[in-house]
Amino acid sequence: MDDMRGKRVLVTGAAKGIGLCIAKEFAKAGSELILTDVDAETLAGVAREIGETTKVHSRVVDVSDRKAVFDLAAWVASDVGALDILINNAGIGYHGELAETSLETWRRLIDINLMGPLHHIYAFLPSMVERRSGQIVNVSSGQAFFRLPTWGAYAAIKAALGAMSEILHFELRKHHIHVTTVYPFMVNTGFYDSVEAKTFGARMSMKLLPYYSSTPEKVGHIIFEAARRKRKVEKVSIINDIGYYASVIPFASSIIARTSNFFLASHG
Repeated sequence: MDDMRGKRVLVTGAAKGIGLCIAKEFAKAGSELILTDVDAETLAGVAREIGETTKVHSRVVDVSDRKAVFDLAAWVASDVGALDILINNAGIGYHGELAETSLETWRRLIDINLMGPLHHIYAFLPSMVERRSGQIVNVSSGQAFFRLPTWGAYAAIKAALGAMSEILHFELRKHHIHVTTVYPFMVNTGFYDSVEAKTFGARMSMKLLPYYSSTPEKVGHIIFEAARRKRKVEKVSIINDIGYYASVIPFASSIIARTSNFFLASHG
């Protein structure tokens, strides 16, 4: 892992879950870390812990706040140094039928899960282009492949992030900047704690989450390796491969959608 030693790496949503595990992986590799999150207290504790093994900078940032992100980029450039790797990990979940999803919920999902990564890309990309060096890792979701009922708003926005990221990979190669798109499957973290499960099937899927999901430690390691090896796409789980290939087989994707709709959606 010597190729990651001394690299300056920014991880968003680093106070807990996948982001925390990604940060720990880079810390073990000797990278210099810039950690951000909206949870100031937890972030401070994480920075102290990881700071015992490597150099760490932390800053409370709301990724949906464009000015805050651009201020972050200016601070990194002036006080820390040129950023080598940007990892857009921060995000929120949402579970609910589309007809019942408010426009306010759509806006919050878009602001955090799509505009958050875009704010960081636009803030840090110019210096990467100028140096003709850098790497961007965007964490999408396996929901982009499955399009499951009751996850429509979340899946649509994560699919948009994935499409943007995969296109960006090819557009930035001329600048010697590498882009990796990651599609985690279900991960057993606090990410789903705020998900309101209204049907019996949805409640059971949340209750059984520990048995069919990946651990954040495993996913953090996979994302670290994807960044280190500069993979174009990392699907994380074979289940995502199934969803990806099923999407091009009409009857297969229909069966998945009908079955999940039966268990997850309300039928009243």
